[in-house]
Amino acid sequence: MKHFGIYRKLILIIGTATAVVSVGVFFFMEDILFRTLFISFAFVFLCGLLFLMDFLHNRYNDNLLEEITLLIEALVEQQERMVFSEAEDTLTARLQHQLLKLRNILKAQNQMLTQEKEQIKTLISDISHQIKTPVAAANTFAQLLGDTGLSDEERSEYIATLQMSLEKLTFLTNSLIKMSRLESGIIRLKPEQNSLNDIVMQAVKTVYAKARDKNITITFDCGQTFEALLDFNWTAEAVTNVLDNAVKYTPSGGVVDLKITEYPSYLRLDVSDNGIGIPEEEQAKIFGRFYRGKQSAGVDGVGIGLYLTRDIVNKQNGYIKVASDEKGTTFSLFLKKFREQ
Repeated sequence: MKHFGIYRKLILIIGTATAVVSVGVFFFMEDILFRTLFISFAFVFLCGLLFLMDFLHNRYNDNLLEEITLLIEALVEQQERMVFSEAEDTLTARLQHQLLKLRNILKAQNQMLTQEKEQIKTLISDISHQIKTPVAAANTFAQLLGDTGLSDEERSEYIATLQMSLEKLTFLTNSLIKMSRLESGIIRLKPEQNSLNDIVMQAVKTVYAKARDKNITITFDCGQTFEALLDFNWTAEAVTNVLDNAVKYTPSGGVVDLKITEYPSYLRLDVSDNGIGIPEEEQAKIFGRFYRGKQSAGVDGVGIGLYLTRDIVNKQNGYIKVASDEKGTTFSLFLKKFREQ
């Protein structure tokens, strides 16, 4: 019944013409018998047209409902089937367009929920794996310390190993707490006027001992004070994470260089090292939660630092970039510049 509109117009035209002719015959035809027969015929003819119109209308509605049913079934079965031609600006075509649009939205949301579910499963698995190792080590050495036959040297060694396991567990727990607080919004960053130089120096002090143990030189030659809109403590945490990574992945005797560059709206902090570099295929993944690259095997860490750094920087209207090759890696933090009102 694709041509129902044409049939309806044709029936209306014929019906109207019949009615007009009947009125003319009624008023102008003098032959009563002919007039009566004609009017009777016209009445029967008009009734036939009405029945035909009703029949076609019912057929049209049935076909329309059947096509809409097919469209809905296709949507339920996640098939993108075009039942009505979208070349025509009709109500059914617009309805089909909106239903397909709704289907795509629901499909995207479903995919997002599936991804979030997988992320939660992965998160729980990663947390369990990360916690299991230090807990198992601590439990093992705690039991060994109960042996009364241990020598003083063995006892000292076991205590040192136990302390390292507890420190790793404490670090992991603190990192998870920071991550959950940031993600849940329990802690809100409060950007205010702060010296980026002071924040960098705070981060350098934090990792200095680790750099000294590896004979790594940290350089930060900056004769100008740069002011930025930052939360001091959380930004220091972000810079420390990047700087700590640079020290961890730079071989002994290497160099880590820090440099601040001023732009009209941003301050750019570059943390550069001459370490092992990051493979190109991993550079887009390193900011993921708990992600650790192939070259991180044997290096302490849980894969939260860069994830936290990006989150902290993003929450202060900044962003972070990475560039890496076989000669080393540079992380660039773009931080909102402070401007006098």
